[in-house]
Amino acid sequence: MIYEKIHNYKEQLSNSQIQSLIMPNILELCANHRFSNMILELRKKDNYTYRHCVGVAVISFLMGKWLGLKEAELRDLAIAGLMHDIGKIKIPDSILNKASRLSADEYAVMKLHTHFGYEMIRHLPEMTEQQALVALQHHEREDGSGYPFGISGEDIAPFSKIVAVADVFHTMISERVYKKPAPLYQVYREIYQRASGLFDPLVVQSFISNVMNRMIGNSVLLSNGQIARITMLHPDDLINPLVVVQGQYYDLRQSDIYIVDFIPNLRKPNRKDLNLR
Repeated sequence: MIYEKIHNYKEQLSNSQIQSLIMPNILELCANHRFSNMILELRKKDNYTYRHCVGVAVISFLMGKWLGLKEAELRDLAIAGLMHDIGKIKIPDSILNKASRLSADEYAVMKLHTHFGYEMIRHLPEMTEQQALVALQHHEREDGSGYPFGISGEDIAPFSKIVAVADVFHTMISERVYKKPAPLYQVYREIYQRASGLFDPLVVQSFISNVMNRMIGNSVLLSNGQIARITMLHPDDLINPLVVVQGQYYDLRQSDIYIVDFIPNLRKPNRKDLNLR
């Protein structure tokens, strides 16, 4: 199972889909001696980063599929996601595995992983320039607030825009020594709200639309303590859907009430549950 099917991603992607659609590409990559040595070195150095890279590869593949990428592009994107943090091999363990906040000097060193990764990948004949750019640009942001160069908009390569969202999403849902994973719905909300500044709006819209559509009928905890079910999405506000509580419908766009998180393991309703005619 690939990193617990991406934390709470049980409804999004089945284990069989991972095995049939994504793993062959990752296994093909790892069969290459140079790639496998890099991946094994990364796993030995920092197991979290290794698991994070696998998670980002899977999420990036999903996002690319939803965006309509072709099969060859999906393969290249998944591999770029797998290799996006490979430059961390060259970051000192004392910084990479530090359990507290990095100092300004330590953070400056950490940011060098983007340059290191780019140089490592671009010298591999099996890898493309766009894949190398993912290692370099996955911390760049649409408004120019990212690093290493502070570029923005169209200056950021398409694969880099996708992996940037996958990277932040997987980081936020992951548990570390110094932080617990954020509630999944909170992560969706934060990424959706960042679409107008930090991330490519088209990438975010596609991602959130697809994951939220798969959540229609699921139970959620509301900020007033009640349990509701998502019944319909609003295209103009995907994060504040129409919900039903004991037969009463609420449009969360027009309410101070909001969704706190999903409630797992509750069955989806039938038409009678929703009082549908």
